[in-house]
Amino acid sequence: MAAMDVDRPAALEAQCKAHPELSELQDQLAKYFSTKLYHQLTKTLLAYLASPPFKQASVAGELVEFFDGFIKPLESKLDKVKFVQILGIICKVQEPAKALEIIAPFEESAAKHRDSKFLWQALRSDKLVLKGDMDAAKELLDGLRKEIADAYEVDALIQSEFHKTHASLWKALGRPQDFYKSSILYLSFTPTASIPEEERPRLAFEVGCAALIAQEEFNFGELLQQEVMTTLAGSEYEWIQDLLHAFGEGKFDMFDAACAKHRAKLDATPELKQAENTVLRPKMCALALMELAFHKPKKQRRLTFSEIADHCRVGPKEVEFLVMKAMCANLIRGQIDEVEGLVMVTWVKPRILDTRRIDMMRERMDQWAVQTGLLLEHLEEMTPELLV
Repeated sequence: MAAMDVDRPAALEAQCKAHPELSELQDQLAKYFSTKLYHQLTKTLLAYLASPPFKQASVAGELVEFFDGFIKPLESKLDKVKFVQILGIICKVQEPAKALEIIAPFEESAAKHRDSKFLWQALRSDKLVLKGDMDAAKELLDGLRKEIADAYEVDALIQSEFHKTHASLWKALGRPQDFYKSSILYLSFTPTASIPEEERPRLAFEVGCAALIAQEEFNFGELLQQEVMTTLAGSEYEWIQDLLHAFGEGKFDMFDAACAKHRAKLDATPELKQAENTVLRPKMCALALMELAFHKPKKQRRLTFSEIADHCRVGPKEVEFLVMKAMCANLIRGQIDEVEGLVMVTWVKPRILDTRRIDMMRERMDQWAVQTGLLLEHLEEMTPELLV
């Protein structure tokens, strides 16, 4: 190959000796370096660094040598955002303190370009979280959030890295609600294919756990529709799907069956075990109430206290508290008649509909269309002179 005849920098030659199995990419790097095709060189560098040998912590020192000897001298030639992206790959296997030391000198050059500045700040924040400096990370991320919100057309890569880092901060601080929200935003900006395959099931599990124990989160449809959730199938975390589907359906039978079937796994997951009676079961009661009201025709949403107690698995004296709590969480709206023991539901919080619920809505629309047609016929019969 022509690329093999060109002179190679010492750092690239060292890579050829260390990883002969990557000779094809190394030849391309040498060719594009020699011909000064820096766009192609950047793409090949990203592909090269994504190779399996560079995912292990044992190559941390080798990557620094390759960066210092081959990539760093090319900084002014490479795309600013792509350079910071490469910097992030180099730092991924480094110890947090070492990573911060590597990225620090590039603050000034990254700041000359808006998106590279954003990406550099997200990268620094990530390493601060890993180092345990939460205050500094939060301060940097708070400022970055405002800048991104005020900016125009921020690249999806920047959004992805920002929300991923924000999620890691909330996870470290033990704030499941914020972790879940940031994770959903991260997934919305991140193609599943770009997430390392070996990391997907664990990520899906952690986001699922956060959704379950977050006291203010009731929209499981959005989570279950995320592509990454399909990676739970066949993994060691597959069991959590039963719990998530139970909450998505708002059905106590499914919840009880999932808890019984996966009791050992549930007890082995501290965050779920601790929240079972304080968060999971009360949340299931609220979702069951929403589902009960949703299934009622809009003009017949008069729920008796006894009906609610049976369906939501609560005592008669706990019904009113459950309904009030659901109203405070803006899950339903309506009125409580304590004398008659009735709840008149006028509104149920919209949820992402699955196929079964869409069919139910279609049937209701068909019924509405029939009723509207009958009303029109009645009006035509009563007032013919107005319609001539």
